[in-house]
Amino acid sequence: MPFLILAASLLGFFALYATRPQGAPVQPDEKMWPVSLETVQVSNLQPHLTLYGRVETPRDAKLTAAIAGDIQQLPVREGQDVAADDLLAVIDDSDYRLALAQREAELAEVEAEIESEKARHQTNLASLEHERSLLNLSRRAVKRAKDLADTSVGSQAQLDEARQAEERQALAIAERKLSIREHGIRMAQLEARRAKTRALRDRALLDVQRTRIRAPFAGRISETHVAPGDRVRSGDPLLAIYDAGELEIRAQIPTRYVDMVSQALSAGERLPITATIGERTVSAELDRLAGQVRRGSGGLDGLFRVTGGSDVLQMGRTLELLMTLPSQRAVVALPQEAVYGMDRVYKVVDGRMQGVLVERVGDVRSSTGERRVLVRSPALASGTEVVTTQLPNAIDGLRVQASQHATPSTGNTALTATAP
Repeated sequence: MPFLILAASLLGFFALYATRPQGAPVQPDEKMWPVSLETVQVSNLQPHLTLYGRVETPRDAKLTAAIAGDIQQLPVREGQDVAADDLLAVIDDSDYRLALAQREAELAEVEAEIESEKARHQTNLASLEHERSLLNLSRRAVKRAKDLADTSVGSQAQLDEARQAEERQALAIAERKLSIREHGIRMAQLEARRAKTRALRDRALLDVQRTRIRAPFAGRISETHVAPGDRVRSGDPLLAIYDAGELEIRAQIPTRYVDMVSQALSAGERLPITATIGERTVSAELDRLAGQVRRGSGGLDGLFRVTGGSDVLQMGRTLELLMTLPSQRAVVALPQEAVYGMDRVYKVVDGRMQGVLVERVGDVRSSTGERRVLVRSPALASGTEVVTTQLPNAIDGLRVQASQHATPSTGNTALTATAP
């Protein structure tokens, strides 16, 4: 009986299963993501870079004390403009003027000795002729005394005295000739003393002149380190001055733009930059690239020569700069939201997203202030629709629907500078 009941139950189950109603399968609807689209326009545009630079100058002088002394005057202040050779500081020169007077006296003494030696030499030359005349007289006197002694008229003592007078006169002539020959030696010694004393005098005069520190060029005082009454030693800093007419701006150019900038610079193209300070505009041009890459930097420094507005600049000031790059061919200006990462955008093909790898060449800003990115890719042609909405799940093949559509901007040909 239990087996009959079990068999009947199984037969009933299979009968119910076989006669169940057949429902149609449910097909899930694919979600369509609402996005903004923009139809791009390929054109030739001039990108710009935003750089951050620092004002500097190759003519930045740090003036130090060349001598020791007390600061007597400091007629300039920090930030003051000065002309070339203007008086900047005065060190007490009392001790140095005394030293100068001593050296001048020593030089005058040597000059007098030189004149005395010249006079002595002239006297020796004149006296030599007289000495020779006296020697001739002495020789004749010896001859007469000898003749007298030979005839027994004169004595031998008279002859000896005559010979002694002759020898003394000959010795006097020898001494005179020696003095004349040594004249050149004495003059050389005196000339050397004069040169040495003159150098010491000039050094003392230079020390006196160094007590008055003057501007080496027209510029602006950037620092003062002393005040009247301070005691300074040789080498102590006094003040700093820079040439406001030779200002430069140093800014780092990112590595990916260095080749472009270097080629344009070599070709003689103008690469201007501008900066705004209040209501004033500062303009400059790229003059040269730095000779080395600084360790840890992300690019190469460019040195820009200021061409306008230098009167509002100060040394060390940091500026936001807009640099104009060479014109780029076949580029597209897109909103920042259209770029995923650094090198991908999505175009729409048959209602689905398709990724496109792009080369980023710079950024621009429209006349309305909108910042746009310049990209280049052979897959982007005029009329291509590009997604301008950032989707967190953006992948190839994602189905999208346009919620807003922008036409190509006519302002693309008049975009102004901004930063990548």
